[in-house]
Amino acid sequence: MIEGGRHRNRAQTTIDFAIGTSVFLVTVAFVVAFVPGIFQPFADGPQEELAGIDRVADTVVYDLLDDGDGDGGATLDRRCTIAFFDADDTDTGCAFDDAAPFAEQVGLSAGHHANVTVVGADDGTANPVCSDGTRVYVSDTDDCSSGFTLDAGDSLPPDGASVIGRRVVYVDGTTATVVVRMW
Repeated sequence: MIEGGRHRNRAQTTIDFAIGTSVFLVTVAFVVAFVPGIFQPFADGPQEELAGIDRVADTVVYDLLDDGDGDGGATLDRRCTIAFFDADDTDTGCAFDDAAPFAEQVGLSAGHHANVTVVGADDGTANPVCSDGTRVYVSDTDDCSSGFTLDAGDSLPPDGASVIGRRVVYVDGTTATVVVRMW
């Protein structure tokens, strides 16, 4: 259409605007719905705790308490195991700083909590593994009446919600299980 010697190039402006707005709204809806899922594997959640629990269990068993014989087995050094779980802050000569908090020894980041407990299963029950300061043994009862329990870290949450990792170990003639709980 020619109007005063000029061409008018305004064909269906309302329809073009409606189509453009619709495409924009569909794009925004897609981004809002699907982009958070793309980053979910990198967010805190059970997968991070599962990887963390394995790392903490391996750190305790293979790095901090390993007997150093290089056989690749989970044999713990008796002296270092006793020193790790006692309340004493003396220099042990082991692969950890006994004066450092548990979270620092196992490399936990802020906001994560963990507990490490050693239990035995001689008679089918998970009785605690104890030490009197010179030897390591499985208790005949559900507590350590003479000595201390091989237990370190934060107290378990009251609701018991945690991720659990286990490592079967051998220490001072005793087969035991290192149980790591993380929440």
